[in-house]
Amino acid sequence: MLYFPSPAKINRMLRIIRQEANGYHYLQTVFQFTNLYDEIGFQVNDTGEIHFDYDHELFPLEEDLIYRALIALQEYSQIEKGVTIDLIKHLPMGAGIGGGSSNAATTLVVLNQLWELYLTTEELIQIGKKLGADVPIFIYGKSAWAEGIGEQLTPIEPPESDFILINPGIHISTQEIFESPHLIRNSPLFTEQYFTEERAINDCLPAIFAHYPVMQTIMTKLEALELSPYITGTGACLFIPKPTDEKWESLQSLAQKEQWQLQPFKSLNRSMLYTDSPIELPLD
Repeated sequence: MLYFPSPAKINRMLRIIRQEANGYHYLQTVFQFTNLYDEIGFQVNDTGEIHFDYDHELFPLEEDLIYRALIALQEYSQIEKGVTIDLIKHLPMGAGIGGGSSNAATTLVVLNQLWELYLTTEELIQIGKKLGADVPIFIYGKSAWAEGIGEQLTPIEPPESDFILINPGIHISTQEIFESPHLIRNSPLFTEQYFTEERAINDCLPAIFAHYPVMQTIMTKLEALELSPYITGTGACLFIPKPTDEKWESLQSLAQKEQWQLQPFKSLNRSMLYTDSPIELPLD
């Protein structure tokens, strides 16, 4: 069985421009990858059978984005091959770092290669965007300025930097945030595609704070330590620039008291799926 990295992402910016007639939201966001990842193992077969070497106690099979991705790929390609899949989960779920979407994208990209389908990146993105708005960026594999529902991707390269991920152990429903009356839906459209810290805006904050007030409390505590916290996506994970030794000690003390998990990471402009896989995966 071959194991592939399925990396997390962070949103450096997330703006909601409008809600479309079909209910989807027109976004402007900046995606960057991280060196935090799940591991997914694949062993193909010619029988067409699908097997899982991991259980579905935390989430039912029909909600498993790995399963949904491989079924979508089978149906699109009419392939008769099957696969045994294993998942080693490191990334927290419902945390705003795209774990499930990354798992789906890894499944599409890897099986496209192992099943010898040779679909284009654009074809994979068309399949992936039906599974979730964040799936296309993980297929794309490069840091990007994204618009629409997240599928209109333009490569950009924000500085690769060291950060600390703060996981307060809270599960936030993305659907609840995007359906919230507190969600900002009228931000002005940025016409120039670039990222600076002045653009590090997250329009989801009012909705997050309204439905999960503990998140505002967490932000306040981190701001009191002058740590410049940012909630990625709809949350619940936050990240901060790598702090000084003194501030790091203060953060560790606070995290221990609040029972938060802290994890250093580095932002990357290329997905580890393409740079650290056991076989070469083509990146357009």
